[in-house]
Amino acid sequence: MTNITRLEKSHLDAIIKLHHEVIAKADPTLVASETDAFFKDHLADRGKMFGILENGCLLAYCVLGLPRPSDPNFGTDQGLADADLPFVAHIDGVAVKAEFRGHNWQQILTRHRMQEAIKAGRKLALTTVAPGNSASLINILACGLVVRQLKEKYGGQRFLMRADLTTAPISYPHADVKAWCRATDFETCHRHLAAGLIGATYRKAPGTKTVEIGWLPDHCI
Repeated sequence: MTNITRLEKSHLDAIIKLHHEVIAKADPTLVASETDAFFKDHLADRGKMFGILENGCLLAYCVLGLPRPSDPNFGTDQGLADADLPFVAHIDGVAVKAEFRGHNWQQILTRHRMQEAIKAGRKLALTTVAPGNSASLINILACGLVVRQLKEKYGGQRFLMRADLTTAPISYPHADVKAWCRATDFETCHRHLAAGLIGATYRKAPGTKTVEIGWLPDHCI
């Protein structure tokens, strides 16, 4: 079982170091670079950070944003009512050392943050994912967050994703899917969203590693 630790200010330097290690090797259109102040604030009262440690070495970290009234709020991008904004939690950045990937830690850390958001009194989990970031997209969809919008953000296209934390996670059988398309087929994704469909599940395109999104009517979510 993976031991997840609440990170503290004493871990700040290790967090920043790991962040820059990951960013240096990543496609800049698929991941967002954060400032040192961002991490410092989320170790304080703007949220919480969690990590996986081994003999004092930080192997992975993740960010849970608990936006205050004065903070940027993903709910604004998603068109939520002002009354809903105080109940938003951000499933924000995650990083895993390259040599320790393949243990499903991103999904484990996402589920942990969703539980922590509930404890903090938040009712909606929101995040953004680059359509071309297949690993992150699969992990976020597997945790029950669904695609509700696609827009330009962080220097590239981003899915705006959401989960209702007040209800049990739902599994969407492929038989219920009304349409499939590649996650990076932005024109078709926009068409499905305009038709009132929500991206709720995924599959690998036959014979490839390409991720396809499964779209269902909004009332099914």
